[in-house]
Amino acid sequence: MRNERALTDSRLPSLTGLRFVAALLVFFFHLSVEKLYDDGTNPVLSKIFNPAGGVGVSFFFVLSGFVLAWSAKPGRSAGEFLRRRLAKIYPNHLLLWVLTLPLLLLFGEQVAAGSATANLALVQTWFPRLDFFFSVNRPSWSLCCELFFYLMFPLLACFVGRFGRRGTWAVAAAAVAGVLLLPVVAGLLHGGPGMPLDVSHPEADSGVSVRQYWLVYAFPVSRCLEFLLGIAVAKLVKDGAWPRVPVAVATSLLAIGYAAAVVAPVLYGLAALTVIPLALFIPAVAMADLEGRGSLLRSRSMVWLGEVSFAFYLVHQTVLRIGHDLLGHDTSWNAWTASALAAAFAAVTLLIAWAVYRWWEMPAMRLLTAPRSSGKSIPVASGGPRVRPGPELSRPCPAEPAADKD
Repeated sequence: MRNERALTDSRLPSLTGLRFVAALLVFFFHLSVEKLYDDGTNPVLSKIFNPAGGVGVSFFFVLSGFVLAWSAKPGRSAGEFLRRRLAKIYPNHLLLWVLTLPLLLLFGEQVAAGSATANLALVQTWFPRLDFFFSVNRPSWSLCCELFFYLMFPLLACFVGRFGRRGTWAVAAAAVAGVLLLPVVAGLLHGGPGMPLDVSHPEADSGVSVRQYWLVYAFPVSRCLEFLLGIAVAKLVKDGAWPRVPVAVATSLLAIGYAAAVVAPVLYGLAALTVIPLALFIPAVAMADLEGRGSLLRSRSMVWLGEVSFAFYLVHQTVLRIGHDLLGHDTSWNAWTASALAAAFAAVTLLIAWAVYRWWEMPAMRLLTAPRSSGKSIPVASGGPRVRPGPELSRPCPAEPAADKD
């Protein structure tokens, strides 16, 4: 294992490439929701891709904690950190909100002023109501969670940074235990309506209530467990305390977890069955980069796709929803025609995502992250999709206490 200084001088391009893979999983899930395929194909497709959205989002949440902890640098103020993170997520969110809302109204969807306002302010997932946390541009619900993560990161980084290796392992284990227990806790919640999703939604007849689904899937505090896990794992990798898990083994375990999620009850398939495989998979890919091993994920094309993946993620469901409406929302096609339409939707989404990235996201980032004077420094991380690891968390929250070398 390389020393700490060597680690902090390294980059992790494969994780950037993986962002697009995760965004594509979410795309496939929403594709199955749209029911482009005929009645013979769609039930099978829905079953296969039912966990895809949950796995993709869980990957983003664990990765977010991992990347921010990996790239944490001393001397950056809380205000500067939040400004950089908001500069990353909010301009795209604002643009898609402005573009999506009139399109939905044009195509006859009812959007309440309260839910639209909550969505614009990125507070929508604090309300256990489906019409709030899945309002306007629906994928933006995860940005509400991410915003909460950013607000909590200085505290969580300080908390994890005070532990040695054994303590950090305990934090990681506690975070995993929390994710595993959430479906159990949600199952104890009684009352409330059955989940009033779209009739086309693969979970519409699951018997899960809105409150149960919200607690496990959309509640920012619940999802912060995966973010905390990412922070702890990054520290263990930096400390040289993370076990060497081959990428092939980690990928196989993730595939097994995904297969289990396909047949598991809804609440367990959202994150619980794949959180441990993801916690093994992300550092395995990161360590492969650190050791200079070749990977398709590091190729220029995959890194570019990873760069535009945030815009792709935010754009894709609007393209699917409006595109299907234009073609006839109650219409389905045979497998070949539907697959061609799916490929066309993916291509249109990618083209729009590239345009958003090139002419909106990056200019906004440059404008909003221009250097400014900072206040009191705290252990925070740099923004941007490509990872430049920085030094360990600064005192008074050291990431590797000198007195604990176990």
